[in-house]
Amino acid sequence: MTRHELKCWPDYFAAIRAGTKTFEMRRNDRGFQIGDIVVLREFDPATDDYTGQTEERQITYLLSEEGFGFIHGWVAIGFGRVPHATDTPLDETLTTEALAQWHDQQSRNAAQRAEGARQTAAGYARDAETQLALKASVARFEAMAKAGEADASFHAAAAHLVRAGKAH
Repeated sequence: MTRHELKCWPDYFAAIRAGTKTFEMRRNDRGFQIGDIVVLREFDPATDDYTGQTEERQITYLLSEEGFGFIHGWVAIGFGRVPHATDTPLDETLTTEALAQWHDQQSRNAAQRAEGARQTAAGYARDAETQLALKASVARFEAMAKAGEADASFHAAAAHLVRAGKAH
């Protein structure tokens, strides 16, 4: 899971804080992934400075396919509230089952990313014969699918090891 700090103008920040805006449109120059955290930092362009206000959200959905009208390299980020951790020290709350469940969730997230990338690559491959620019997108999404599948496999295996009591 990666944390991404993003500048956010006051009107958009207020809508996010109120819960009426649950998405962001951004250049995908940070490798956003489902499960990552976005830290939105309110920025006032009138003063050219940050206000000190922040909001954190967890990425729950990504949409970047050019076939849906997105410019290459841009992404729609769907997000929800970040689950709150308890104030109890980590060593008292972390159980073997909790760790295994975390790996299970990471595996499902990675598998979802891989499937989305695989479907996008297949769609681009169908159109690549007529649109040369899409060939690079096919390769990019196929690489993303392979990476997601490897990540899913790793987390599934880690969950299995943790449950079997073999993790050190």
